[in-house]
Order: sequence, then C-alpha cells, then structure tokens
Amino acid sequence: MGLFIRLAVVKRLRKKVEGGGRRRRRVIVKAGSRSATFKEIPEEVLMEILARLPADSVTRFKCVSKHWSSLISSRYFTNLFFQVSSPKREPRPFMFLSDREHQYALLSTNNNFEVDSVPYLNQDLTLPGMGGYFVNSLRGLLCFRVGREVRICNLTTKQLVNLSKVKSNLLDEVEGDFNMWNYFGHDSVNDEYKVLSIVWEVSKEERVVRSEHQVFVLGSGASWRDTHNTIYPPPDRPYSQGISINGVLYYGAWVGKNTCVLMSFDLITEEFNLIELPIEACIVWNTRRANLMIYRGKVAVFEYSRLMTECILDLWVVEDAGKSEWSHKAFVLPSHQLMQSLRFNDLLMHNTSRSGELRLSAGSFDKTKVSMHVIYDLDKNRVTRGVVLGSLHPKFSRTGFLHTTLWDDVESIMCLK
Repeated sequence: MGLFIRLAVVKRLRKKVEGGGRRRRRVIVKAGSRSATFKEIPEEVLMEILARLPADSVTRFKCVSKHWSSLISSRYFTNLFFQVSSPKREPRPFMFLSDREHQYALLSTNNNFEVDSVPYLNQDLTLPGMGGYFVNSLRGLLCFRVGREVRICNLTTKQLVNLSKVKSNLLDEVEGDFNMWNYFGHDSVNDEYKVLSIVWEVSKEERVVRSEHQVFVLGSGASWRDTHNTIYPPPDRPYSQGISINGVLYYGAWVGKNTCVLMSFDLITEEFNLIELPIEACIVWNTRRANLMIYRGKVAVFEYSRLMTECILDLWVVEDAGKSEWSHKAFVLPSHQLMQSLRFNDLLMHNTSRSGELRLSAGSFDKTKVSMHVIYDLDKNRVTRGVVLGSLHPKFSRTGFLHTTLWDDVESIMCLK
C-alpha cells in the first residue's frame, strides 16, 4: 500500500518536475487550506523526503522522468541518502569468502531469518564477474580484483564496473605470477573514491627492491595515474587489508628484507608516511599473530601470540603517526572458555568495521556443518554479538583453507559510471 501511495505522489509531481531545473519557490500553506498540493513542495524538501525511503523505492522513482533520474543520480543526493538515518536502513552484516581453488561467495542476511537472535548468513549475493581477491568495502560499495583488473560493485543496486587494467613496468617484466595489492578509500574533502594499487618486486634474497604506487579516481573517463606524493616511500610489500580513519588509509607492510612497518596514505594529498612499529612489541605480520583494527577512533595493531598460552591480547595504539609514538594495553581474554563453548579446535582473530571489536572464528572447520563467528568487544570484555554461517558444501570443499571477511554496511544508491 505504501508503494502505491508514493507512486500516486510521483504522478502528481511529474508535471512540475519536468518543468525544468529552476529553483522552486517556497510555499507557505495555512493549516486547513485545501489548495495545497504536493507539486508545490520545494525540491530540497522533496529530496529530504526521498532520502528517507528504502533504496529500492528510490531507484524505481528514477523512471519517473529524466529530471528525476538526474536528481536521484546526483552526487549530492547520493550523499544525502547515505547520511540520513532511517529505521528501514540499518546496517546489516556481509561476508566475503574465498579459497585457494578460486571459489568465492558473498553472503548476507535476508533481514527476516535469525537463529536465537543471531543473524544467519543465508542470502547468497554472489554476482557474475565477482571473485578474485577481496580488497575492502565502504559506504555500500565492494572492491575486489580479478587478475590485473579491479572491479567495484554496488551491493544495493547490483551494478558492477570494471576499471581499466593496471599499467606497470614491473608487471610487464613479469611472466606468470605477479605481486599486486589494492586498497579502496574515500576522500571526504573532495568526495572522491580512490583505488590505490601497489606493485612490488622481491629479490632472490626476499628483499623488497622495487615498488610502484598508482591511483584510480572513480569517475567518467578516469584512468590509472601515479600518486601525487612529493616524498617517495621506500619500496614496500603490503600485507594487511587497509583501514581508513579520517581520510587516511593505513596498511601493514614489509620494507627491506624482513622489517615490518605501518604505512599510511593520505587520501586527500596522496602522501605516504612510514610509521615504525614499537620495537618492544616484536610485531610480525601474520594472520595467526597480528593485524590492524580501529580502537577508539585510532588505528591499532592487535597482537595475539600470547593468547593461547597466557590468555593475553596485546593492543598497540598509534598516538602520533608523525613521531611513531604508540601506547600499549594488555587485555585478558577467556580464550580457552570461548574455544570450549564454541567448539573451536584453534582460534583466529580478525578485525571488523566497528571500533574496538574483533571477530573470533575457528582456524579450520567442517564446511558441511553450521558454524559460528562471534564478535568480542575489548572495552566490554565480552562477546556482544555473532553471526551464523550455514553449510558451505558443495560450493567449497569440506576441508581446507577458507579466507573470510565480515563487515557491516548500509544501502547505497550511488550510480557507478
């Protein structure tokens, strides 16, 4: 019924909207007046109304007229839709899964099915052309790479675009396997979505000897170009998925032969900065040992090599990136009790899209059975939520490695061009 009412409003507004792009005058209507009509609603008020509707309704309204389509597709309205809160557009969990056999899947909830109030990832959102290496997701957009080609997908509209292939002298010199990693971020000052591509070369002694950095800014006619940085960073080999905070992208990397560092990339100025890790932390980039997370609005490294022996998780927080200054906190976690109650044989820790939270999962599990992933809040020192993952067989083999990434995201009506 709600949709029919909105369509009726659309029909009454059609004539007024198609009249051109001139500014609508504001109309003050006295209470009880019967002369007021919806066609007299100012355009800015109309956009505020539309921004509170579900994404599927808004995208249907693009068919009303060319002007409506232009208005709804505009960057201003896209950002307004993203910023306006609505009870019907609460963030929902997504999980991207991939294995070494290049099988992949994108799962989410259908918003109607839960197991004991825990979201059940039973909706398969995998699209043709999706796969390869997961980069990251933000503001309703998913980024991944297939070969030398980066692809962006709108999780709401299911629109998928292929960016031009990365051009690199290092890639042209390599036959077969190549070393490439990508990151996806948003420049909030210029309202630009940027993909960072890093290509590197490693010597026979496993020393990083060369690396190239390029940027792709989403938009019509865009192409890969060199970054605008004035001070070139040392050759680096990226390790971790990136984390963006206040317009700065952070990622773990190796420089030289075996030196672990934290790199930052300013999405606005495109300047790189090398942040030295605290020597006393003995941080080594490894999925079973250390990774990045957000903690109280700052980038941090969680190191859990002592978790199984001492039940301790070490957290190192960047306090001053320019001076490589860190603070340290140690958390005592009930790791053995968690493993026993969740029936985990071993324990892996992953970051999430929320501050102060870590995802706990089994290192290996039977993919023919239902499994559980739980979210642990460090400040509350307890499990606060979780997700249920159904049987993944026969899409994935019963045993073997499976890389999973879990995040929360909202709807987006951004039109990818």
